[in-house]
Amino acid sequence: MVIGSGIVGAALADRLAGEKAEVVLLEQGRPGQATSRWSLAWLNAAAKTPQAYHRLNADGMRAWARLATGLNGATWYRPVGNLQVADAGRREQLEATVARARAWGYAAHLVDREEAARIEPTVRLPDTASRNLRLAWFPQEGYLLTEPLVEQLVARARQRGASVRTGEAGRVTGIERVAGRVTAVRTADGERIPADTVVCCAGRWTSEVAAMAGVRVPMVDPEPPGSTAPGFVARVGPVEPSPTRVLHTPGVNLRPHGPRTVHLEAGDMTADLHTPETHLRDLAHTLLDRARQLLPGLSQARVQEYRVCVRPMPADGMPVVGTVEAVPGLYTVVTHSGVTLAARLAELVTRELLEDIRLPQLEPYRIERFTATSPQ
Repeated sequence: MVIGSGIVGAALADRLAGEKAEVVLLEQGRPGQATSRWSLAWLNAAAKTPQAYHRLNADGMRAWARLATGLNGATWYRPVGNLQVADAGRREQLEATVARARAWGYAAHLVDREEAARIEPTVRLPDTASRNLRLAWFPQEGYLLTEPLVEQLVARARQRGASVRTGEAGRVTGIERVAGRVTAVRTADGERIPADTVVCCAGRWTSEVAAMAGVRVPMVDPEPPGSTAPGFVARVGPVEPSPTRVLHTPGVNLRPHGPRTVHLEAGDMTADLHTPETHLRDLAHTLLDRARQLLPGLSQARVQEYRVCVRPMPADGMPVVGTVEAVPGLYTVVTHSGVTLAARLAELVTRELLEDIRLPQLEPYRIERFTATSPQ
């Protein structure tokens, strides 16, 4: 039983079904339409630390390359590279990131303005304070188009025999335990579905779902004003010509999103679940104004859509992956780096589940590092 069909749950259900496991995938909405739909969807590992976590993310990028060869990757896989621009306040940090990444065998290069212009000719870098800018190129990075990807993962899981239940039939209202062991899931339509193993891939709802089995998974609470879990994104267009690369700059981060559309974010664009609609609209237009300074092709662009999305953020920033020793039959997978990690986690978690083993790559991320259980 896999609860949640964002990018992590969809990739896992597809992998399990491909290994002939009997899979039920539960989703309270539409597959891939929550956080996965609004993600920057940036494939990256350069700045990830410590080294074991960097390696897991680099493995995640390679896992998507493998998956793309058999799942129509032309429709969703974009290994186009990432161009990063740092101002005076962050140039030393960017230099350190490049040096560390190169020491770990990861492709990373400091570049000058001329090289950056060849890499992404649609960008106009600011002339002011140009001496203080530092630029870096990470050619192995890129992004995913998550909507067609999740759609194809779920469709292939179905073809491989998985049962996919959505809406009230996929909304979990209870997890049953007998003698401490998980035995079944109850859904909002009143059905009781027996399960040998329940895998919680519920993203931002992980805490609530795990609590049904008596397990506490510390996550950043998205509800309080000022919470860091919500993030603001906007999509704008038309853009002509369109950029090709992922771009990170002091004022805005962006990537292409479909025909003549650009996805925009910025680290200082804070919004939460209580931000008034009028302010959100202003934020979207501010993002567009910043992007226009970089991309002349946005001169005629308008804001097409914007959203506050809630990112699944474990309390210590690291993934939570593995069985819950005190609750046999429950397995949890939640991470802020879901897009980069999903394909590799699907490979590793499938092995752990079907071979009943514990893989060393996942040992740093076990739930027992901070999880308490409540009596049944």
